[in-house]
Amino acid sequence: MFGQDSKIKVAVLEERVKIHEEMVERVDAAIQTLSETNQNICKMLAVHDERLDQCIKQDINIGEKVGKIEVKIEELFKFRWMAAGVVAFALLFLPIINNVVASSINSFIHQVRNK
Repeated sequence: MFGQDSKIKVAVLEERVKIHEEMVERVDAAIQTLSETNQNICKMLAVHDERLDQCIKQDINIGEKVGKIEVKIEELFKFRWMAAGVVAFALLFLPIINNVVASSINSFIHQVRNK
């Protein structure tokens, strides 16, 4: 019924089927590995997203603290210039005021003695 040719063809076909089955198993294994890798990457991305969120929150807090420090520094600069102005005023005008007050007191004392 089946000749030698048919048996050879069947054997070749069986060999090809085995090769295809092996290839399908390899593809399945590769798909399985890719799926596991994809899951691991998704987990890592979730962790990194959380870390990024924490870093952003810390950056915002640090920015607010830096802003407060800048305001305090500006206030210190203003105070420094105000203090320098008061010292300059005192150095320039106190001797003049002292002379005016002293002369006024002397003239008052002189008037009181003359009466």
